[in-house]
Amino acid sequence: MSKIPVSVCFLGAPASGKGTMASKIEKRLGHPSVSPGGIFKNIREQSGETADLVRESLKDGGLCPNWLTNQLVLEESKKLIDNGAKLITLDGFPRTLDQLDFLLENFDVKIFLHCSTHYQTMKKLVINRRSCKTCKAVFSCLNPPEECSAICNIKDESTWEKRWDDTPEFFAKRYKVFKKETYPVVLAVKNFDNYLKLDLIKDKTSLDLLISKLI
Repeated sequence: MSKIPVSVCFLGAPASGKGTMASKIEKRLGHPSVSPGGIFKNIREQSGETADLVRESLKDGGLCPNWLTNQLVLEESKKLIDNGAKLITLDGFPRTLDQLDFLLENFDVKIFLHCSTHYQTMKKLVINRRSCKTCKAVFSCLNPPEECSAICNIKDESTWEKRWDDTPEFFAKRYKVFKKETYPVVLAVKNFDNYLKLDLIKDKTSLDLLISKLI
């Protein structure tokens, strides 16, 4: 089986800008994103053994089992390629060294992007993160856009919702897991020729720089 082509593999702590940048790459270059976080968010709202396992694994800021994460990411990636995508991005995968081994075996990655910014910056972003109940746009309640779509009035706070895990205490737990489980992945790819490190939050030129590496 040929390896699945990946334009960017986003690695970083929670709220380091991975998802936002993946969304921008999809809009600019048409590379759809596969996010374990998004996959597990959908599963945890369902019923059954897999949903129970996901809820139990994530309840204290932990990670889902490697075998399940690998399986679901591969399935979703294959689905996108089968539906016509030429390249995809991986948002928050791999998160462990075992997942990195699986990635290198099954995916062909153009750029490993380490999204790095200050802890307090990420914490502030998490605390103030909101989304629109209607169209699911994500934004900061400190600086919400005028509208998130043609039919959504983003200024109406009654349409905003906050993720259950966007609290200072839960962020601290998730960051601890990142340092223990995922930072070793960053160190493992640091010497790769296709490794790149950017502060996606503070560096306003990061999108253009990344795109210049992809075209």
